[in-house]
Parts: sequence; structure tokens; C-alpha cells
Amino acid sequence: MRKFFAFILAIIFAFLVATAAMVWQKGIDFSGVNINTVKEIWRDIITIDVDEEREEIKITEVNMPEPEPNLTYDERIEKGDYYFERGFLTFASNEYVKAANLEPNRIEPYLRLLKTNYELGDYTRAQSNAETILNMDPTNYETQYDLALIYIRQSEFDSAQIMLTQLASSEITDPRVTYYRALLQITFDNHEEGKKSLKQAKVESQDPELSEKIDILLNAYTEYEFAKAAEELYLSELLARAFNKVEEYEMAIYKLKNILKTRSDLRDAWILFGFAYLNLESYHFALSAFERAYELDSEWPTTQYFLGLTHAEMGNTDDAIIYLNYALSNNFEPAIVIHQKLADLYLAAEDYTKAVDAYESVLSINDEDINAFVRPIWIYLDYLNQPAEAFKIAETAAVAFPETAMSYNLLGWSQIGTEDYTEAEKNLKKAIELDSNLAAAYYNLGKLYEIRYRTDMALDAYQKAYELDQNGSIGNLAAQAYNALMTK
Repeated sequence: MRKFFAFILAIIFAFLVATAAMVWQKGIDFSGVNINTVKEIWRDIITIDVDEEREEIKITEVNMPEPEPNLTYDERIEKGDYYFERGFLTFASNEYVKAANLEPNRIEPYLRLLKTNYELGDYTRAQSNAETILNMDPTNYETQYDLALIYIRQSEFDSAQIMLTQLASSEITDPRVTYYRALLQITFDNHEEGKKSLKQAKVESQDPELSEKIDILLNAYTEYEFAKAAEELYLSELLARAFNKVEEYEMAIYKLKNILKTRSDLRDAWILFGFAYLNLESYHFALSAFERAYELDSEWPTTQYFLGLTHAEMGNTDDAIIYLNYALSNNFEPAIVIHQKLADLYLAAEDYTKAVDAYESVLSINDEDINAFVRPIWIYLDYLNQPAEAFKIAETAAVAFPETAMSYNLLGWSQIGTEDYTEAEKNLKKAIELDSNLAAAYYNLGKLYEIRYRTDMALDAYQKAYELDQNGSIGNLAAQAYNALMTK
């Protein structure tokens, strides 16, 4: 309590000192100071004439107001939904927890928390959410199904099988349940029942994506049947490959562990094993698997490629570049994915010459995506100071994509670098004419106006770019440029 009063006294003392300094600065006689005088002094300090001054653009991660201390249940849910829809899942989870604390007997926050935590990959919390929901509503079908999936994600296949069997015994025909029962039957080598359930799920399903997954698994059996003399271990490897293709990595790992216990010298099984762990973001396990495959065959480009990817994910840039170049020299296909990854790695390592060479290699293989032209132009302009090279690439983009807004934007952007300001302005305005929502064109137009000392026009262009892309990289750059120009 004493510390609290001391803090209050310190604030009062600071206020009095500041007021006295302003009275002295304004030349007011201290004997004439009263409460009205003080009010007038402080009113002059805190009043801002917004009609005469532009406000600074604030760069925020999420375009939301500051959190209010006493939001209602509905407001918390609404705010959580806002975050969830924009991919800010941790923020969404926090809001749903606060909503649940306000109304602990309502089921809605827990339903949303289950979905959010599942998307986050936090299966322990998602399971807790599901169990809370089922305590409130034991017959909630969707939550029972979600809980079965959570068990699978945690490799608790027996628990998942029990839950799915219970759902299958209900009167609801659900191809999702039939499909996952089939996957578990296959996981436990009950192949005949598994194939039967897959075919049943395909009959029940109206979902083309689910039907495609079913076909991938059935094709594994077909391929095995064509190889009449093949051992059953080969079937397990084909099914593990199929599990990876349908993104059931936990089941793939279960299969592959059993294979590798029997035969630890199978290069492709180690690659599949590493691939599953790589997709689960278990990078150390992935690296160990790929290194084992590399020991078995150091010249195989697929192993080299995945070693490169894994090292890149672990932040080992130099090792990633080495292995990706190995794969490239050993004719890995498609080569474009290696050139793209190498370009990004060289850029991160600030080796701009190699980065731009790699990006141009991407363009030489495939120039069907106009966005692929952006980074090499950016590097030539901002890092290598070679605007003529940037303009050549922009011209190539304009030929490949005539009459598109982005191609005119790239031309205008590169022409700012070559100091051809008249043509740059024409092209950037043409880009905006073709696509009035292209934030990059407004940002580049702002840069052009700033160079030509048209300050008000530059500020307007930067503000428009920010408004169109508030949570993106262009909006962020526009806000920084706007604020920097305001201070000049």
C-alpha cells in the first residue's frame, strides 16, 4: 500500500513540475495561475488539428483495435472467429478460452477450441476439448468423429478403432467413418476387410477428394497383384507410400517401422520414413532417416533432395545448398523445384548473384506464372543495382502476359530503376486501370511520385497501397514509406 501511495505522489509531483515549466515557458505570472489557466495550457498540448495534419499510418500485425478489458461472451466469440478466419489461430484460441471462462456451461467455445487446437496440431488440448464437449453432450456425433481423428494423429490406433466402430454402429451412413475404418484395417494388415471397406466408402461418398484418396490406396493393391512373385514386405511398402500420398503420415510411420525392423537395408523405405516425419515437422527424425538412406546409396538424387529440404527446415543453409546441388547434378526431376529452393536459400544467405541466377533458371524452365518474375526484378533493382537487367526481365513478362496488370506494374517498377519516369508513370497507371486493387502498383507509383517530389500524390499512393494490403508485405512497405515521408 505504501508503494502505491508513493507511486501516486510521484505522478502528482511530475504533473506539477511539467505544468510549472509550461507556465514559465509561456511567460505567465505565477501569481495569476488558477485551475482554468492549467486547463487551457494542457488543452493546447493535447489538442491535434486533424484537418491540417496527416495521421501516421500504424503498422499492425492484425487490423484489430486494442483489446477491451470487459468484452462480453458474444464479443469474445466474434473476436475469436475474426482471428480464426484470418489464420491467427493462437489469438483465436485465447479469445475462445476467455469466452468459455465467461460462460463455462455453454458448448460453443469448446467446439471452436477443438477445431482451433486441431488446426494448430495441439492434439492434447484438442482431445481435452473433445472430452469436455462429450461430457456436456455424450451423443455429439461430429465430436466423436473428431476425437477418433485426434487419436489417429497421436498414433493411438486402438482407441481410434473403438471410437470409429461405435460410430459405424449408429444409423448414420458416413463415408468418412468407413474410410478411416478401412485405413486402420490396412494398418493392422487386415487387407481383405480393408479393401472391402474402401470400396464401400467409395460407393457411399459424394466427395471427389475422398474418392481420389480411396483410388490411391486401391491402386497400391493392384500394383502388388501385378507383381505376382513379390513378397508381402513389398505390399507394406506400397501401402506406406500410399499413406504418405493421402497424408496419413502416422499410419505410414507405423507401417514403415515394422518394415525396417525386418529389413533395415531398404533405401526406399528409409526415404518414405523420412518423408512422413518431414511432413509432420519432426525434422530430427526425418534427418536421421534420410541420412540412413544416404548411407545405403549416396548417389540417389531423391535422397539428396530430401536431405537438402530437411537441412533447410532446420536452418542449416550451407548443408541444404550442398545436398540440393548434389541432387541437381544427379538429374533430379522436376529440376525447377530445386532451382526455386536454391534461389530462396541463396537469397536468405544474401548471395544475391547466385539467387538471381537461380530465379532466372526457374523462369527458363517455366515462365507460366507471372509472380515468378517478381523476385529476380527485385534483386536486380534493390541489391545488385542493375536496373537494365531488371527491365529485360520485365519486358519478358510483358511478352508472356500481355495486357495484365502485373506485367505493366513490373515494367513501371523497373523503369523507375532506369530513370525512365515518364514511361514508368504510364505503365503503373495502366496497371491500376487494369486492376484497381493491385497494391504493388500503388506502392511503386508512390515511390515514383516521391522521387519526383510530388509529396502529396506520393502520400496518397502509399496510403492506398496500405489500405489494399494492410496485413501483407506491400502494405507494410507502404506504411513505412508513408511514415518516413511524413517526417521529411
